[in-house]
Amino acid sequence: MMLILSLGFLACLILKEILCILCFTLFFLVYLDYRFKDKRIWILFILFSLLSCILVYPKEVQQQDTYKITEIKKGYYIGKNRGSKILIQTDLDLSFQDEVKVKHIEPIHTDDNFTLFSFTRYNENKNIRFKTNSVEIIHKSTSFKSRLYNYLKSKPNSSIVLSLYYGIHDDSIDEIYTMLGYGYMSAYYIVLHVLKRKWDETRIRRILLVFSVLFGHFFVFTLSLTRFILYQLSTLLFTSKPNQMAFTILCFGMLYPNQVLSISFVCPLLLQLVSYFCTEHKWIVQKMVLLGLMFIYFKKVNLISLFFFNIFRKLYGLIFLFGFIVQDLINLKLPDLTIHYAPRILFIVLFIIFYIQCLKHFQWKYLWICIVPFLEIYCNPFFQVYTLNIGQADCSIIVEPFHKSVVMIDCGQNLYRDNVERIIMPFLENKNIHAIDTLILTHDDFDHNGGYDSLKEKIEIKEVIEDSNQSVHVDYPFYLLLSERESKDTNDSSLISYFTYDHLTYLFMGDASKQIEKQLMATYDLKADVIKVGHHGSNTSSDPDFLDSLDCKVALISCGYKNKYGHPSVETLKTLETLHINTLCTSDCGSIAMYSLFHFSFVVTNDGMFGIIWT
Repeated sequence: MMLILSLGFLACLILKEILCILCFTLFFLVYLDYRFKDKRIWILFILFSLLSCILVYPKEVQQQDTYKITEIKKGYYIGKNRGSKILIQTDLDLSFQDEVKVKHIEPIHTDDNFTLFSFTRYNENKNIRFKTNSVEIIHKSTSFKSRLYNYLKSKPNSSIVLSLYYGIHDDSIDEIYTMLGYGYMSAYYIVLHVLKRKWDETRIRRILLVFSVLFGHFFVFTLSLTRFILYQLSTLLFTSKPNQMAFTILCFGMLYPNQVLSISFVCPLLLQLVSYFCTEHKWIVQKMVLLGLMFIYFKKVNLISLFFFNIFRKLYGLIFLFGFIVQDLINLKLPDLTIHYAPRILFIVLFIIFYIQCLKHFQWKYLWICIVPFLEIYCNPFFQVYTLNIGQADCSIIVEPFHKSVVMIDCGQNLYRDNVERIIMPFLENKNIHAIDTLILTHDDFDHNGGYDSLKEKIEIKEVIEDSNQSVHVDYPFYLLLSERESKDTNDSSLISYFTYDHLTYLFMGDASKQIEKQLMATYDLKADVIKVGHHGSNTSSDPDFLDSLDCKVALISCGYKNKYGHPSVETLKTLETLHINTLCTSDCGSIAMYSLFHFSFVVTNDGMFGIIWT
């Protein structure tokens, strides 16, 4: 009973929205009444439901000017002042419990894209919404915690030990082991297994529980460690496995209501449920659960890590125990046998159904879920147009149904990040795009063609187009307009792409100016449902008469967040608003995807907006 109530409480926290929680509560109360016929259970769950509403309600964060370092991550720190947290990016060498004065703060913003990790969302779930790169050290800590961290950091090849002890991710360890805290957990069970041969197991568990709390105090209470401590406490309080899991769920949900969907909590919980309920082929079910979760959370899975999961888990436990003395010998870089796949709703729904059915009774036919990624990738009937969010640069990807062809327009770079390495290639890998049929480089500007040299080394590019007299070899109407033109600069020489699919017409302008727009009006009788406006929304492009003549429904703008050029210009935005053209800008909504199937077309943005395009 308590396990069912705790899962209901967990569902409320996942739903987050108050109205959704209340609706779920009504349906769940009907289920509880049917299942238990006890009004006291009603009252208990209503209390849990109200508690979830309080826990998920947005809290106003009071920004203070002095913070103490409580977490250290790769490339940044987390400072805390009472209930307020802030992300600190600095070149200063900080340690735990150092006090710093914050001079300036701003909201955390990253260039978010479909299928890729969102650093902004990750921190929002930890109630961290502001960052700073302007701090002054007020006090250097001399605490034992600080000195211990500095000692470990100074050791040769310390990166793996810091990853296992502090959760500071290192590329030499598969990310799942760091996030799940398997170094500490495996070490715990190794010690327990050795000591229980001579002493009472319950007494040993109590001692190890105290040690776990002390470890968290002197190192860091990661999500995985906190969940593990709660579970070990539950084994001392309850003899029933369901009650142990219920206690862990309830306590973790109260402590971290916004992080109940983190893999640090979800993965151990699902594996525990398999261990308790599943009676047949547990090893296969566990591997399938791990496979599904790795795809859902990381969009990739290393098959070496997956099949030898238990072996590596024990190995990390040994390293955790003896890391102080064998640091020079550690080198655990796994062979790369990685499969990339970004699950969509079909896979996630089928994964949930597969999991529930396997808890009841495993059947070999359930393994058909393994072919779903291939069905989703190569049997996708939608025409797809993606505008990536790569800052003050351009990159669009056009995918024909069933992966029949892939066209990329530009692969721009910027000065502070390698867009190809960090965004474009991961996106292509997650979409299982292993070759680009045609790459159109609109013109010779770094923010449009700067990534070409890097891109061609990482993926096959069958054809590169840099001249409007060339043809795009696809099986739908695709034209490069205005091959003969009068241009005053490089921007005006931009290749202009014009293509149609599923009765929806697209016009991509590159950096062409108003002068080129007037030449287009004089040469063609153009109509376009979707326009990617010229020059990142600058006022040098987007002539009102030109936009009005196109009869557009949607305008796309690719530009960087708070870029120094002021793109998109207020003038352009006002023009688009006056003409009632729906405008989507990557700096505001992240990457943009447009899908069409016959007469049905819709647009989705990375920040969750959805809209139907009527043609």
